[in-house]
Amino acid sequence: MLGVIYAPHKTFKKIADNPKYLAVAIIILLFIALQSIYYYNCCSKINCEQTLPPVNQLSAFTSSGVASSDDPQIINQWTITHGADITENKQDYINQTFYGANSLQFVLTKGNSLSASLEQFGYTANCSSGGFTSLNMHIKQTSPNVVPNSGTLTLYTANSTSSYFTHDITAELTKNLGSWNNLTIPVGDNALGWQATGSPNWSEVTGLKLSVTYPSSSSDVSILLQGIFFRGQFLTQTNVLGTWMFFWYYSLSICIQATLQWIILAAVAYLLLKVLKVNNIVWKPIIATVGYALMSIVITSVFFVLSSLTLPTISCPYDLPFSFVAYSDAIINSASPSSQVLYEAVTAETATFANLTIVISIFMYVLQIIFITFAVKAVSGCTYVKNIIQTTSYDDTKTIETVNVNTNQELSYVKCFIIAVITVIATMFLLSLLAGLGVF
Repeated sequence: MLGVIYAPHKTFKKIADNPKYLAVAIIILLFIALQSIYYYNCCSKINCEQTLPPVNQLSAFTSSGVASSDDPQIINQWTITHGADITENKQDYINQTFYGANSLQFVLTKGNSLSASLEQFGYTANCSSGGFTSLNMHIKQTSPNVVPNSGTLTLYTANSTSSYFTHDITAELTKNLGSWNNLTIPVGDNALGWQATGSPNWSEVTGLKLSVTYPSSSSDVSILLQGIFFRGQFLTQTNVLGTWMFFWYYSLSICIQATLQWIILAAVAYLLLKVLKVNNIVWKPIIATVGYALMSIVITSVFFVLSSLTLPTISCPYDLPFSFVAYSDAIINSASPSSQVLYEAVTAETATFANLTIVISIFMYVLQIIFITFAVKAVSGCTYVKNIIQTTSYDDTKTIETVNVNTNQELSYVKCFIIAVITVIATMFLLSLLAGLGVF
């Protein structure tokens, strides 16, 4: 197996003439172990922000989440001031990917006090130690265009309206009148300004209420809400899955990836050799030699593990979860301004790690092309014996042995290199396609 590194020509020739699979199995197991360690090292250092509702459901409190605009589901869950109306506004909303394509609008005709409550929002937010640290809310006061006398936010706990916390948000509501205003309100045991009524518990926040009062009742009150969710809890993927489940999940994914890579590499090389009409090419020596060529990913996995030691502990915002692949401008622009600033800081912190992974990835493909070149070279001139059993008309069987003795038909290194390049590129493309489909 190690001969692939220091004597590739002789080693691949020997494998092609007498193909075996045991060493290939060991190579794949080594790859699974090393890659699992690499992912564990990385994922245990990347803290991703959790939200409630989850990131893909951040519109849950202000949108029905269905295609039909006539579905009143979310509207019926809100309790509002008597005489007020509630609608989904599909013209005036924050055009941000995560918040949905509408806001929730509350309108009170000729009044000065409006309240809207979602007494049970279907989730239990843990805002105690280790839980969520803030409540995010986007609000737009379209009418009246005057500073409110008071604004109060209430958080109900344990599905009860008799045990709750209240917080004065009047100061926050005096900003950006007539425009969308992002409120980030600290919650939890260490948050200041909250008053308790009954026996509320920060570990069981289950509902909320917003109350706003204006100086005069001579005009209509109109308030829009969007992007209401809890945030500020940071967890690593190893925290979320647990160590054993993490290794099981990634080991299975890596095993599928390695197996598919092995088969695809062998299949593409086999087809190319058939196209070139190389004499007596059969499957077994090709898949065996290509399996040994996977030593390239084992070698580079060692470097990947070492590179993971350079990754610092980082925290990533909910709307830009960290990725080792650069985001497009469209994705970055869809994130909040604060997240864009944080992403720039994260990118700077991880520059060394990112550059190392790029260099190692390039080295991996170069090494893979070199090994596949030797594998194709060996297969094209191998002396592997293929046994074929045929049945005669007299129900007898006989074995016909075909031997590739035409070693003078062995391909040149130039042709083998071209085949290797095409094979590796085609495999990269197919693996990317399968990964996009969620196969591994």
